[in-house]
Amino acid sequence: MADHAPLPHFKSHQELSSYNLLSTLVWVYKIDENAFWWANNAALEFWETDGVDAFVSIDLTEDTPVVKDRLNDVFERCAKGETVEENWTLYPKDIPKMVIVNFRAILVDENKRAVLIEATPFLKDELDPRAKRILEAARNTPLLVSTYSLDGHLLVQNPAAVKAYGFSTDEMVAFSDRYPDIDLFNDLNESLKQHSVFVKEVEVLTQEAPRWHRITVENGRDPVSGEQVYVVAEEDVTKRVQAEQDLKNLNMTLEQRVAERTEKLSIAQAEAEAANQAKTDFLATMSHELRTPLNAIIGFSEMLSARVYGSINERQASALSDINDSGRRLLNQINELLDASTIDSGNLNLFETTFPVSKITDYCERVFSLEASKKGQRLVIECRNADTVICADEHRLTQVIINLMTNATKYTPKGGQISLIIHKKENGDVVFEIHDNGIGIEESELKRVFDAFMQTEQASTLASGKGVGLGLYISSQLMKLHNGSIHMSSQVGKGTVATATLPASRVIA
Repeated sequence: MADHAPLPHFKSHQELSSYNLLSTLVWVYKIDENAFWWANNAALEFWETDGVDAFVSIDLTEDTPVVKDRLNDVFERCAKGETVEENWTLYPKDIPKMVIVNFRAILVDENKRAVLIEATPFLKDELDPRAKRILEAARNTPLLVSTYSLDGHLLVQNPAAVKAYGFSTDEMVAFSDRYPDIDLFNDLNESLKQHSVFVKEVEVLTQEAPRWHRITVENGRDPVSGEQVYVVAEEDVTKRVQAEQDLKNLNMTLEQRVAERTEKLSIAQAEAEAANQAKTDFLATMSHELRTPLNAIIGFSEMLSARVYGSINERQASALSDINDSGRRLLNQINELLDASTIDSGNLNLFETTFPVSKITDYCERVFSLEASKKGQRLVIECRNADTVICADEHRLTQVIINLMTNATKYTPKGGQISLIIHKKENGDVVFEIHDNGIGIEESELKRVFDAFMQTEQASTLASGKGVGLGLYISSQLMKLHNGSIHMSSQVGKGTVATATLPASRVIA
């Protein structure tokens, strides 16, 4: 209201009584309350109501939002001094009647916004029903419809266009004022010369903010002058355009992030590969460097124990035995490190031969019988298919079984039992099963037992310092090289079952 010039203010109906002398239809509509406030006698007759009280009680709640918005816009324009004259279709007693209306912004009651409407009915035969419907549709459609002369001046526009742009019908408004794209008018001219409908999405500046409109332009004819005109229909597509732009930006951002992430991963992978190679090279070099003097230590301790260099007493013999055991244990760990580094580098090759599976069971019986006896354990070895001949690397396959048997012996307390059972499945696979009733493995750790340097908490507690956690990792890799598999199941406090399986393709007979 602060931007408006002072408006006429009517506090009571009596102040408008002079309008009762006119044959022109006059009534007042309150903007904010969406209700009639007063009407003169001619308007009461037009609306077919008995008195002002009946007129103001007419229910307008079913009016469309377009009508409400239109009247609000009319008030604002009139309050600024504009003259607004339009063709309207009204519905007294639900009967459509077309009128020419003029609006005037006023205040009623306690400074309530209102418009004073003066209406002149059309003559009965002035417009046919079809024309009336077309005019009503153009007035109420949300599409912006405008007509321009061929030289680009605005001739007329519907209420939706007026609301969007704030321009009244004014031939001084040019096409270029509304559409800032300097090539647009020339482009549509060329298109319409080819008798094609011109369609384009353009950014325009409305009263609210910049918007994106899809404009459709076709040739038409002015019903007043008969001259050719351009008929422009506009649809607001801002939400869709913004969504497309947001999606485009998101895709660009995503592509950039993916590229950056890919580059970082590539760098990290290269660094990891370099670090892994450095580790492999170090382990291989150190393993070779350590094995040579270690073998010498083991050899000299055995020679001293055999009294090659002279007699020794009992304490010296015991010390030499400890040196020999420690040296062999360290040599075994170094061999595991060397095997692991060779496997990681992909340079481990199998030397395959054919041999009966009984060779493995015989060897395990010789190796573990004494160990089991020392610990008071019971050793059971059963080869159900002793005559089965397989093709494999005998040394490496025996190493797998030895690793599994060693773990079973280590982590089974005194009085426990370790079993090695070899049998064939119906599909021809050869299975090596190692059972024990030892400490078992937690379920949470069972999935990681074949990882390099992995040691379970139970195992570490029972056999601290006995290995670096590579035995099972090497065993799993050796079985993969044989196209086989290795599996482990366990229950804490009840024992563990380790199963190594060779495929039937490796069975010769």
